[in-house]
Amino acid sequence: MTYLRQTSTLAASLLLFLAAGGCGAGDSSVHLTGHVTYDGQPVPRGTITFSPDGKQGNTGHGSKAIITDGAYTTQESFGLVGGPHVVRIEGFDGVANGDNLDGKLLFPPHEESYDLPMESGEYDFDIPKSTKKPR
Repeated sequence: MTYLRQTSTLAASLLLFLAAGGCGAGDSSVHLTGHVTYDGQPVPRGTITFSPDGKQGNTGHGSKAIITDGAYTTQESFGLVGGPHVVRIEGFDGVANGDNLDGKLLFPPHEESYDLPMESGEYDFDIPKSTKKPR
């Protein structure tokens, strides 16, 4: 009987530990909105991908958003964890060309490290004009 009670207590403690670990601050979702510009002009169409930077200790989940007329918003259900991220931005001119509704690339995919806020809010990205030509 004592063995059964100890086993039950250990199992309950383990479940409580696992549940608490899944609800820690590192798993909080941050919802971001903002603007994306290239050489000071709004990016007509594109995508923005937020990947947690594991090299800097961020092991949370990332997110992706669509850029339309220079603005983006992460989905509430697909928020990200704040802190160090590698952000990848792809921008297009928005002029449909055959099957490609996004148009031509404005710049090579831009990838840069950012320390994103730990709370929801607005965060803008400005991509400087590159001397490289898009492929």
